[in-house]
Amino acid sequence: MKIGIFTYGTRGDLQPYIALALGFQARGHAVSIAASADFEPFVRSFGIDFQALYGHAQQMMQGEEGRRILKSENALALMKYYFGVLHAIRVPLRQSFMEAISKVDCVIANAMTMPIVSAITEKQHKKMALTYFMPPLVPTRAFPVADFDFCNAGWYNLLTYQLAHAIFWKFTKADTNEFRQELGLKPLKQNLIRHIDQQKTLDLYCLSPTLIPQPADWAPQHQITGFLQIPETLVQANPNEQPPEALTQWLQRGQAPIYMGFGSNAIGNPEKMIRIIQGLLEKTQERIVFCSAWSGMDALPKHDRLFTLPFVSHDLLLPHCKLGIFHGGAGTLASMLRHELPSVIISFYTDQPTWGKIVARRHLGVHIPLKKLTLERLIAAIQTADTAKIRREVAITGKLIRSENGLENSLNAIEAYFAQ
Repeated sequence: MKIGIFTYGTRGDLQPYIALALGFQARGHAVSIAASADFEPFVRSFGIDFQALYGHAQQMMQGEEGRRILKSENALALMKYYFGVLHAIRVPLRQSFMEAISKVDCVIANAMTMPIVSAITEKQHKKMALTYFMPPLVPTRAFPVADFDFCNAGWYNLLTYQLAHAIFWKFTKADTNEFRQELGLKPLKQNLIRHIDQQKTLDLYCLSPTLIPQPADWAPQHQITGFLQIPETLVQANPNEQPPEALTQWLQRGQAPIYMGFGSNAIGNPEKMIRIIQGLLEKTQERIVFCSAWSGMDALPKHDRLFTLPFVSHDLLLPHCKLGIFHGGAGTLASMLRHELPSVIISFYTDQPTWGKIVARRHLGVHIPLKKLTLERLIAAIQTADTAKIRREVAITGKLIRSENGLENSLNAIEAYFAQ
């Protein structure tokens, strides 16, 4: 079976698909990952075929307009900006999707690629499965949509999903129906999510059921499988994933450091963040490993207790750290918990505040929304996260997550669905 995995966004959106692709390859399937060209070296370093989709995700995140909106910390404005960028490049972007999908038998997509992929697979009569790494958007009476948790009543919870689906459709309806008509398909009068769900499309949330238990009122095609992790042996065998020797030596020279990084999020106000990091170094004796990634914070001051680098494998670094300060991305949170590290989540937008609330509610760490971040709050959060109570809860949760076998669950579900 030739399987194509389609994603468009950050490294956090893509990295779990490396695990999925390697898992399918081990079962004898041919697999390719299609993403923006930024990620070709990363994907190919694991021996996975890569198909480039038009555009550059890093430029989208770090452009002048993107930074201006990030500085405003307005989640809806940011969503509008992202879909606006995709609209501007929609013609060559769709063509790159068409070329990549024509080479495979079955397709795995996510929220960002679903509008284009769903139309092409419907036209070409190919099966599509959906996978997500964010809190669920499947209607349930059990809990409301993330960030609409003002109350918890069955009727209200169902209403929040209608609202979330309506917002998604507002941003995607015009382009979705334009493309469907170009392909000779009928435009949709109902929400795309509803249209896909009526076809009983497999819909996997690759998250920990320890953190978000699967609701009892979901239909069978919706499943929470567990986090996806690249096997540590494959990470260790990849020369591109090895930490630099300078980091290894720095780690050996002192106490366990704090990991700090914000994934592929561009920092809208880097000056403020730099001042906070400087203050943390001045007012505490903490050592910090700062992973700059796409943050745009490449000009941090030199300091004996600060080590900066662009990217690093969490699986190889975190065993040497004491706790993590990060944006609340699901993949980074999964790594923290697997390695039993308390978390201080500084949430920016989308699903990050939800993960922050889950961490705080379950006593796995502390949540600080970016708008409320100050040096004093961060120091207090580090002290709180580094307590015996939180470390005990993190150890219990980490053990449960390591036993969930999310990769095998996801592989089994997708393989069975594509074989039908």
